[in-house]
Amino acid sequence: MARGRLAAQAPLVVACALVAWQVWMLFHATSAESTRVMWSCGESDCGTNEMAAGAPLMGAAVVAALALMSRRYLHRAAPGVALALAAAGFGAGWQAAVDAGDVGADESAEWLVGWFTVADWITLSWTAAGVFALAAVWGAVSSLRRTNGLHRLRLGRRLATADAELRDWSRVGRRRGRVVARFEDEDGVRHEFPAVVGQYALGRPAVVLYDARRPGEASSSRVSTPRKGMP
Repeated sequence: MARGRLAAQAPLVVACALVAWQVWMLFHATSAESTRVMWSCGESDCGTNEMAAGAPLMGAAVVAALALMSRRYLHRAAPGVALALAAAGFGAGWQAAVDAGDVGADESAEWLVGWFTVADWITLSWTAAGVFALAAVWGAVSSLRRTNGLHRLRLGRRLATADAELRDWSRVGRRRGRVVARFEDEDGVRHEFPAVVGQYALGRPAVVLYDARRPGEASSSRVSTPRKGMP
């Protein structure tokens, strides 16, 4: 069963890896090749057939695709990861151009939002990558709390899941409340235990993560509200 599920997920995992590579390459090419782009100008506009000129638009589309495709695995961290990867590739591209001697670190270069020195572009890129990485960490922590990811890892092979019925909501915070979670284990025996969940859990299906060896033990049971399609 586990091998079958892993095999079924393999194509999407490979696709996510390939799209992530495209994000890096497109934003790396955007900056690394920017000084080599040859423009031909007419009376009112300029144009070029070189890929580096169109890389930012293609890169933006691929970043959006990566965020959507990887959401199944990265959850709320997906947008931050995709944007951090793009910003890191952009900064690394400018550094590669400096190392190759194509441009000096103190030379000014224009890219969409204005003119900055190459050194400033590198600094801005890596700063943005750091900010997006922090956003990804926040998203990961939020998702782990919502899906009880650490509890899943802690139980390992003893993990069992069951549909949860949440009753007797009472507010204990701004957006959180105490409930009684009821479920049936694999043998059809009913159990219940107290839990604190976010208010969003009341409007969507929830599951109980419990220890298959001790299904009636409240201390090893958690309520999870995973995304659609996730166990």
